[in-house]
Amino acid sequence: MRSVAQYLDAVGATVKRDAAVFVSYRFRFVSQLLTMLLTMTMFYYISKLVRPGVVGPQGRYFAYVVVGIVSLSVLTAALNTGQLVRMELLTGTFERVVISPVGPVGGIIALSAFPILYAIVLAGLMLVAAAGIFAFPVHVAGIPAALGVSALAALAFTCIGLVFIAGLLAFKSTTGASWAIAGLSILGGVYFPLTLFPGWMRWVSDVQPFTPAVDLVRHLLLGTTPSASIWLELVKLGGFTVALMPLSAWVLGRAVQMSRRRGTLMEY
Repeated sequence: MRSVAQYLDAVGATVKRDAAVFVSYRFRFVSQLLTMLLTMTMFYYISKLVRPGVVGPQGRYFAYVVVGIVSLSVLTAALNTGQLVRMELLTGTFERVVISPVGPVGGIIALSAFPILYAIVLAGLMLVAAAGIFAFPVHVAGIPAALGVSALAALAFTCIGLVFIAGLLAFKSTTGASWAIAGLSILGGVYFPLTLFPGWMRWVSDVQPFTPAVDLVRHLLLGTTPSASIWLELVKLGGFTVALMPLSAWVLGRAVQMSRRRGTLMEY
């Protein structure tokens, strides 16, 4: 229990440090809010072109796509943690993570906490803005459950992000995360229903955690009918998380050991 408390303290300290660094860039938050508003405005008018009844209740494509974009922002934050590690390497501060009491693996996991928490907060602001400006229909009673699903999904996405960090440490390359984000956004149903895909492609949506996460959040916030039973979606999402956590930690640990043997852990 003491070690768990110490690690949580380390995570809290890391989040506090990263938050202080983020706040020091005073216009970053404003620029992200403006980007969010411009993105929603674009899809609001695109939704006017979609034939009624195609997507979502009463043909509300805008509601459908906003929830998808909100979910995608959390996925992007988790998979782009490798960029934070890259910056630590470039600025020479990664050594602090390596020699910290929680070790390199625990320290890297702690680095992912702030961007994911921030992404969830920004996603909430996006929903509020959509509701206030574009009359975005939200089931208020489903918000707590949607936050729980988002937290569970964030764990699964973080595990995938750790695999990319392992590739960064072992091979000094950050390529792959952007491809994964683009692929999951399409195959996870962010912008359009998976029923539009040919049957031989739909199986891809069942072998990654993004699809059940988006499906559940849409059901909780919009009242849409999930593609499978709610309990099955939860089991799939939880199963992905439970399976990926030890696997990603092991892969990251092996990458750290490999880099140490080569003497390249602090290089990029």
